[in-house]
Amino acid sequence: MSSIPMPTAFGGTGAQLAAWLDHCHAELVPPPSVEEQLRRAGWPPQLAAGEALRYRRRFNEHPLGYSGLLVTTGITALGAGSAGHVLATGMAAPVNRDALAIWLTVFLCALPFAVWSHVWARRVDGKDPVARWSNPRRMLAKTLLWGASIVGVLRLLIYAAQLIGVLVHATWASGASAGEGAVNVAIVVGIALPVALWAYRFLHRFDS
Repeated sequence: MSSIPMPTAFGGTGAQLAAWLDHCHAELVPPPSVEEQLRRAGWPPQLAAGEALRYRRRFNEHPLGYSGLLVTTGITALGAGSAGHVLATGMAAPVNRDALAIWLTVFLCALPFAVWSHVWARRVDGKDPVARWSNPRRMLAKTLLWGASIVGVLRLLIYAAQLIGVLVHATWASGASAGEGAVNVAIVVGIALPVALWAYRFLHRFDS
C-alpha cells in the first residue's frame, strides 16, 4: 500500500477532505484507519467517527449475501427457541402441537440457508478484504445483535418472573410450573446469548 497523505486538520476545506477520502478509497484503507488518522490530525473523536462512518458507506459489498446470513441466523434461532418454549409448556399442560409444527417448520426451513450463508461468509472473509468492513455487514450485524438482545432480555424477564412467582406462591403465578419456568429461562440463555455474542464478534471481527 502506498503512503497515505495526512488529512487536513479539522477546519480545512471540504475539497481537501474529499480528495483525501477519495485517495483512501482508492488505496482500500480500512475505516478504522481513516478514523485514527483524522483524530491524529486534530479532529474531535466524535466528528472523526462520523466521517469514518460516512466513508464506510462507500463500501456496499455483498448486501444480499450478508442479508441472507444475518436474517437466516436470526430466524433459525427464533424458530428453535420458540419450539423449545412450546415444548416446555408440556411440563404443565398439553403441548400445542399446531404451534410446535409451525415453529419447527420455521426452524427446519431456515437452517439450511443459515448453514450455507455461514459457509459463504467464511469464504468471503478469507478472500475479500473490502467485504470485511462492508457497510451492510456492519448494519445487519448490529440489527441482529440488538434484536437478539432485546428479545432475549424480554423473554428472560418474563420467564424469570414466572419462575420467581411460582417459588414465592404469587397469586398471579398460580397454575404455572417452576420446572417450565426454569426450562424456559435455560432456553432463552442458551439461544439468545450465543446469537448476540456471535453477532457482536461478527461485527467487530475486523475492526483493527
